Amino acid sequence: MAAFRVSRISPTVARRGALAAGALALLAALFVGVGILLPGTVEVTRSVEIAAVPDDVFAFLDDLDAWTEWTPWGDVQSRLEGPPSGPGARRVWDDPRLGSGSLTIVASQPPLSVDYVVEVEGGSLRFEGRISVEPRPGGSLVTWTERADLGWNPLLGWTALNMEESQGRQLQDSLDRLRERIRTGPAEGPTASPEPA
Repeated sequence: MAAFRVSRISPTVARRGALAAGALALLAALFVGVGILLPGTVEVTRSVEIAAVPDDVFAFLDDLDAWTEWTPWGDVQSRLEGPPSGPGARRVWDDPRLGSGSLTIVASQPPLSVDYVVEVEGGSLRFEGRISVEPRPGGSLVTWTERADLGWNPLLGWTALNMEESQGRQLQDSLDRLRERIRTGPAEGPTASPEPA
């Protein structure tokens, strides 16, 4: 008959394992607790001056097809639904990198502002945005603001800490491309896709 040896874990090893497990549990609880306490709302605003009258700028804001010329939407597989511009114009996507969602223009006041809503994964994440145009001597001041309520999800609370910088960079890059697109005038031939933000 074969003899089985039962190996015993030394008390020192068991104590170290229990301490390591306890430390990991404490860190996880701390991570979740702080994440819940972090602000669940984010507001990002960026502006740019453009040497064009508000009507010329507004034409690029109210038409979601024109967004492909100055925002990263040219790089996302999506389709347009509803009217070509103004309230009800909608871009819908199901992209492996971004998940599924939609961007819908909900209000439009030519040539002063466009309001829109972005819903991701069936509305589990929702952004509200406004792009406004203010007449200035020699052109227009374009201001883009996005707001999101990320709820009580602790992971999204941590994500919100970085959104001012990351989302702000994307808004600013898009506004800079809009200024350049208007400065250079109508494109010759097919429209080139913008560089990703």
